[in-house]
Formats: sequence, structure tokens, C-alpha cells
Amino acid sequence: MSTSPKIESVPARCARWLLGCALRHWPEETRPWGMALVAELDETTKPFEAIRWSLGGIMFFTRSWFTSAWKWLKLPAGSSLSNGGPQGSDFLPKRSRFFTVVILVATGLLFLLPESREAFRTVRASWLGFMLTNSDNRTLDELGTRAEKEKDASMLAFVALSTRDPKRSEKLVEESVALDPTLVWIYGAKNHRLDYYPARQEWLDRLEVADPGNAVPLLLAADALAQPKISPRYAEPDYAKLENDPQWMALMERSFTAPRYDSYMQKHFQLMRMMWERDPNLPPEIFLVGMWSHAMPDLRLVRLYGDIRLREAKKAQAAGDTEQSEKIANQVGTFGARMAGSNGPFIEQLIGIVVEHSAQVGLTELYASEGKAEEARVANSKVGELDRAVKGFNRDNPRRAEQIQTLQWEAAFVQGFGILGGIAGLAVILGILELELRSGKNRNRTSVWRRVMCLVSDYAPAALLLASGAFVVCFLPFQRALADFRASAFLPADERRITDALWSLIEVPQYMLGDDAAVAFWSFITITLSVLAISIVVWSWHRTRRAAINPA
Repeated sequence: MSTSPKIESVPARCARWLLGCALRHWPEETRPWGMALVAELDETTKPFEAIRWSLGGIMFFTRSWFTSAWKWLKLPAGSSLSNGGPQGSDFLPKRSRFFTVVILVATGLLFLLPESREAFRTVRASWLGFMLTNSDNRTLDELGTRAEKEKDASMLAFVALSTRDPKRSEKLVEESVALDPTLVWIYGAKNHRLDYYPARQEWLDRLEVADPGNAVPLLLAADALAQPKISPRYAEPDYAKLENDPQWMALMERSFTAPRYDSYMQKHFQLMRMMWERDPNLPPEIFLVGMWSHAMPDLRLVRLYGDIRLREAKKAQAAGDTEQSEKIANQVGTFGARMAGSNGPFIEQLIGIVVEHSAQVGLTELYASEGKAEEARVANSKVGELDRAVKGFNRDNPRRAEQIQTLQWEAAFVQGFGILGGIAGLAVILGILELELRSGKNRNRTSVWRRVMCLVSDYAPAALLLASGAFVVCFLPFQRALADFRASAFLPADERRITDALWSLIEVPQYMLGDDAAVAFWSFITITLSVLAISIVVWSWHRTRRAAINPA
């Protein structure tokens, strides 16, 4: 043994530190060699020799580590190299760790595909009711900030129509219209319900000036006037309060005689389409929430005013003024036909058909009472056509009912394989952690729990891969529906098809959880995964600390 003093140069200290770090993680079967390398390092007399010796030790450590890792991977979960691998009396899984790693890597690669990511993102959104998540809100905030910097009026309008932050929305609406006055229509496209934020009268005034002859700004103004005076939303309005309000009646009269009906849905759709083409990776729920929250006049009030006018027509008929009665009924019918013929949402078109149907029924009765057989026949024929049109909107329509039933079955398979994959993934984590964390305990006991964990470790990874593949394959019809919607003209028929497709995905979560249990479900998943992650970290820290205390 040399008695020369230890080298205290910086290279020697760095070399000793590197080998010391390697020694703490050195495989047990070759650890004596590592300890010998560290001991021999002190015998070097030159800095260059210390560095070369250290690099040689690091290379030897790397080879030993990879050799040990490969041997460890070829063993089943729960076994270790310290006792030479599994013994005859050990109760361990049949599959090696390498098999499990390959299956899990294949599953991970599967979900790196764009189709898989879209499937996972869309189904996850369905369990949240296609509502905006915190991540979606952050995405919208980033888009809004970027649009403000770039003075991008279209993007500002898109974010304003999609965000759920009222103050942020109002600010972006004003900025977008200031940059591009042709976007004035967004004043009437933003939802102004009382549970969101009240309509701004100055916006409606500007919209009426910018778009004269359109009934929708007048109807929105009438809604803003009526909302404080009627019952809460989704309840029947108080007819007397509104019928005796001359200001509301005047606004509704002007809207029913306006020559056009445009609720700006097509403009909203085209804006969405432009933004989707610019950024195809935006989450679909952002577009769906924007599409489904598009502002519409209160359709209950439209029907209410139509009924009020038709009652006036009957009173005029009873008073002998058949000309006035016919004029009022025709006015109501014309408005309904104008509303039904718009490119707005299907519910708007449906209410328009219902209003026109009521007017045509009134005209049929009026003409029949006056002995005008031909006019009564034409009006009655129109009633039949409107009846058939209403059936076409309903799920009772055989063709649509069959399509919806097919979508529901496909959605059930998607959700079923998704749930199976989630259960298999949790089982893989639980089984492997149970076997690995307790690798030195109860290995020879053939308890029911250990048998279950071994079976889980053997078969759950393959089940996870198969369920994930089936999940992606079963989602293909919905992926095609999303792709067709992106490539479509964004007409009401396109909106109904995508709505039918995506709404079918919600039925399974609603049936399993109910509307109020989604939060509890995702909280449970988050807490479970967090506990597993913390367990892994604590276990790794404990093993590292034990190896540092007992290096030999």
C-alpha cells in the first residue's frame, strides 16, 4: 500500500465524487468491484490518471448497471437479484418485467397517435359534460392575450364568444368590434341570460342600427325588457305581465313585421371554422361550448306573442272583422315561416314551424267558417306539411331514431372499453406496486391476495393494451363525425349530426354518475393517482437511503 499523500487537486476530488455517486447506485452483485475502484483512486498520483481511472470506473458502472437492469427485467415482478432470482418456493407472476414494460410502452405509443389523443380528449370531455375545464380556460386566456398583442379581431371575437368569464368577454367584444366593425353581429351572438350577465342595451342599439330589418335585435331587446318581469328560467312566463306591457308588445310587434330573421349562427359557425382551420389542435369542447351557448331570442316569448296575436285574431273574427283576423294570422304565419327558413339552430327552426302551424290552423278555421273551401283546403294542406316537418325534427322520425340508436350503441362500446382500460391501468399500477414494494415480504405465502396480485401483474397489462386499442377503434365513427363537421359548411344539419354524435357519448356517464357525481368521480381518480405517485416517490427515496446507509 502506498503511503503517498492523497491527491487533493480539483480533478481528483471531482473524480472521487463521481465514483462515490456511482457507488451509491452500483448493482449489488458487482458492488465489491466498485468499492475497489474507489479505494484504488486514492493511489493515483497525477490528476490525469485520476480522471482516466474515474472515467474507466464510470464506464464499468454503466455496463454493470445495464447488465443488472437487463437481468432484473427478465425476472417477474416482486423478485430481486440479491438472492439469485426467484426460487422454487417463491410465489411470483409468470410474466417477466420486460413483457410488462413492452406492453406498457406499446400502449403509450398508441396514445401518442393523433387519433388516440383526440379520442381520449373527447371522451374525457364527455365525462365532464363537454364543459370547459381549467385547461380550456387557460387556453382561451392565452389565445385572448395573443390576439390582443397581434390585434387579431377574429380571434378576439372567437375568445369572447367562447369564454365563460363575463368581464373578460365584454372587454374582448368591444375590442374586436373596434378593430373590425363588420363583427358587430357578435353583440347579438353572446348569451345574455340573467344567470350569465344581462344584455347591454347599447350593444343592442348598435346592432339594430348596423343590421336594420332584422327581427333578432328587436327580439333580444324585448327579452332584456321581459326577463325581470317573468318567472325564473325554464318556468312558464307570466302572460299577464307581458301582455299588459306596451313597450314589450311594441318591440314584439316590430320584430314580427321585420322583413328578415337572422340570429347570426352562420356567422358564428364560420368564425369557429376559421379558427379550427388555423389551430386544428384546439380542444373540441371549446367549439362545442361556443356553438351550444350561442345566443337566441327567448323562444318561449316568441310563442307567447304568437299566441297573443292569434287570440286577437279570434276576437276580431268573433266581432265580425274577418279581414283583420286574416291579416293578423297571416302576419304570424309569415313570421313563423321566416323563422323556420333561417339558417339558425334547429330549435329556432322548430319553433318557427310551430308558430306557423298555429297560424295555419287558425286560418283553416277562419276560412271554413267563412265558406271559403279552396282557401281552407290550401291552409289545411299546409298544416299537414308542417306536421310532417315537426316529426322530422323529433327523435320519433324513424330514420333519425335509427341513426341515434346506432350512435348510442357505438358510444356504449367506446365508453365501455374506456372504462375497462381505466380499470386495467389502475390494476397494473396497484399490482406492480404491491409486488415490488413488498418484494421481500410474504413471497412464499400463497394467500388469495398475492395470487390476485400475480394474476393482475400477468394479465392486466395485456388487457390494458387490448382495451385501449378497442377504445380507439370504436371511436372512429365519432372521429369521422368530427372530421366531417370540420370540413362541412357548418349548416344546421351539420350541427345536428355532430350534436347527436357527441351527445350520445354523454349518456353513459350520466347513467353511471348522474350530473352531480362527475366532480366526485374525478376527485376520486385524482386522489387515487396522487396517492400512488407519492407512494412511488417515497419508496424510491427509501431504497436510495437504505442503499446509501448499507453500501455493502
